[in-house]
Amino acid sequence: MLNIVKIAVAAVLAMTLAAVAQGNDEKVNVLQYALSHPSDNAQMQRAPALGDSVPASVNLQQANGNTSFAYFYWAGQPVIVDLKTRSIVRIGG
Repeated sequence: MLNIVKIAVAAVLAMTLAAVAQGNDEKVNVLQYALSHPSDNAQMQRAPALGDSVPASVNLQQANGNTSFAYFYWAGQPVIVDLKTRSIVRIGG
């Protein structure tokens, strides 16, 4: 049951990310920015999953012009995070 809830939350967050990335409020697509500006891999005890909260120890990178989402890299892939909740909304490019 918990997995279903996590999947539902991740789906809602992913749709929010897509809407914001395409909207006029945010001038920069975070995924495109993250792919163009990779960072060092974050140190985490386990692999990140959609809907997970990102620990405060993980340094998030912000794309200039986007105040809603940030990113970090794990295992060579960008991980997109909602800044309000620190929830993971997308993994990989």
